[in-house]
Amino acid sequence: MVAAGRVAFLGVPLRSSLATEGVESTSTPLRTFTVAGAALAGVEATDAGDLPLPPPGTADFLAGGPVPKNEGRVRESLLIVAARVANLVRSGATPVALGGDATVLLGLLAGLHDGRDPVPRTGLLSLDGVARFQTAAEAPGGDLAGMVLALATGRGRTSLGHLARERFPLVQEVDVLLAGTRDASPEEAMALVASRITLLTPDRLQGSGGEAVFMGALGRLAQRTGDVVLHLDASVLEPAQFPVAAGACSPGGLSLERVRTLVAELSTWNAEGTLRISGVSVTGIDARKDPGGVRMHQLAGIIPRLFGRRGGGPA
Repeated sequence: MVAAGRVAFLGVPLRSSLATEGVESTSTPLRTFTVAGAALAGVEATDAGDLPLPPPGTADFLAGGPVPKNEGRVRESLLIVAARVANLVRSGATPVALGGDATVLLGLLAGLHDGRDPVPRTGLLSLDGVARFQTAAEAPGGDLAGMVLALATGRGRTSLGHLARERFPLVQEVDVLLAGTRDASPEEAMALVASRITLLTPDRLQGSGGEAVFMGALGRLAQRTGDVVLHLDASVLEPAQFPVAAGACSPGGLSLERVRTLVAELSTWNAEGTLRISGVSVTGIDARKDPGGVRMHQLAGIIPRLFGRRGGGPA
């Protein structure tokens, strides 16, 4: 049993396709670094270990066409994630899912819904360099990682959008703040413009005025919902500075220091009770690109800052 009020760090070694190869080896070191950072920050935390998920097989990635790739195996894994997250929430813990690719977010959102009764209206702050707003017909080779936001908001009509028992979609478009995104297909870009999602591209967040832009968008989100899930994918970072994201990333991402600043703002809102963090996912790191774990350690150091005022630790 996890003590009430604690943050629970959960490793999720989930890889949905060949495009995200390397992410399945990230959960253990990322969780270890984050737990150590939480202890140093005085955060009341629990190491929830790594989830035992079905490993990817060589035949998993061969299907093509306008259908989701590996949907059965990924759904099985996400249901395991959702069940564990729901149990953590019922025990009074705030779940932080570490490792894997962006599909982990779907399991986190479903588990948060299933673990709470009644389910509060929950927003999503996604710091992700990739839009992930493709449907199965639009995604190259049916790559599920490219459909995550579409699935979460009901644009992608597959079984992965129906993971929570009584909630579809997992999050409303109007309650999504997508920040730092620079990679989107023409179809995604058009769909985002037509949607109710708030999009902040990297150029709007960099520089002296970027913090104010972010705070304004966060304030508008807080007016609609008192709870928020943070999704942080390594692709949001500038690859020249932080070259560990799975797959290829376009230049023009956020600096690590800017991401720290945005997280610090969200931490303040969480500590004040203005916008409570109900869950976190940190995904998209290719462990093969960081054999010494230096970059992973830097990224892991950001997460405890979200909860630094719990238990008397620093903000």
